[in-house]
Amino acid sequence: MPKFNLKKAALSFFLSGILLPVQAVQKCPVPISIKIQEDQAISAYEKGYKYYQRGLFNNAEDSFIEALKFEPNLIKAHYWLGKLYRETGRLESAIYHWEEVERLNALIRDRRIALAIQNNEYPARTQTLRALQLRADAKKVFEKGVYLLDKGHWDGAEVELREAVRLYPANHQYLKTLARVLWDKNEKSASIKFYRDLLSLRDVSYQDFLEGIDRMFKADMQFVAAPLVIENKPRFTGMAEFDKICCSFATDPQPDIVAAGKVVDRLSGQVILNIGMQDGISLSDEYSLNLRAFKPGKPIADPDTGKVIGRAKDQPTADLMITKVNRQSSWALIKREMGPGVKAGDLIEIKKTVR
Repeated sequence: MPKFNLKKAALSFFLSGILLPVQAVQKCPVPISIKIQEDQAISAYEKGYKYYQRGLFNNAEDSFIEALKFEPNLIKAHYWLGKLYRETGRLESAIYHWEEVERLNALIRDRRIALAIQNNEYPARTQTLRALQLRADAKKVFEKGVYLLDKGHWDGAEVELREAVRLYPANHQYLKTLARVLWDKNEKSASIKFYRDLLSLRDVSYQDFLEGIDRMFKADMQFVAAPLVIENKPRFTGMAEFDKICCSFATDPQPDIVAAGKVVDRLSGQVILNIGMQDGISLSDEYSLNLRAFKPGKPIADPDTGKVIGRAKDQPTADLMITKVNRQSSWALIKREMGPGVKAGDLIEIKKTVR
């Protein structure tokens, strides 16, 4: 009869208890949807960076914002979007995105410090006391901020409220009050930052959520709202207002092309448009109204039903400026051409100057 080796049996049992869980973990792949979103974010960022290098700021802005829709914490997209806004004079928006860069860098730094600390599983009594003191300090400065606000000292109130949020960054009341004050001061990008922090809390109330999303839409910062809506779908789906918000992010099924007019001819660096005074253009628009010519994207049809449900992305062909207005037509200077260049038949739209 073979001799039983107790040491070998114990070692085998010990190794089986270690190796099996490791093997199990190795078989758990990264969810495909997350990987696709990461790839789309990087692709949109790289496209935006190339546009930026070529001086196509509008295209770069759209691409950077698209990248942030897929990955709101993409630091380099925030950085270059801030740089773009600074160079185009939109300083408030630039500050917002650079504050995001600072926030994300601090978050990464803090996580590294936390992982480097040994024996940090059990909170010490001193840590508990420190947390209690921070809460008390935050309440004190918040109450001072509310007092100053009641007295009409808006700037002083903002300073105190910011300090309260710094001390207690997960307090719903502090975040909401500061966001409202900044909104009333017309500092919309700064306000949206704190609404974003409020809506990122797992236990944010439904009413606070609706208020924050509404402000993001009014500030034309839907790219901030999109990931928050997705994150809160398990909590709020089925509620009427939330469902309306979700529908606003859906692709518009209307395939009709909306345009201000059309290019009918091109002559010596200018184009003739089929819009004039009878369409609402006035003489005061000469040398002040900017337009953009574009070729509409191809229709997109449902492969099963054949029904047209939308169209591909439009292709800009030129930036234009109205130089002469007639009764039924206008002349426009070709300021810059893109892609294949502007030709008769291209559609025109009012150019966006402020997002």
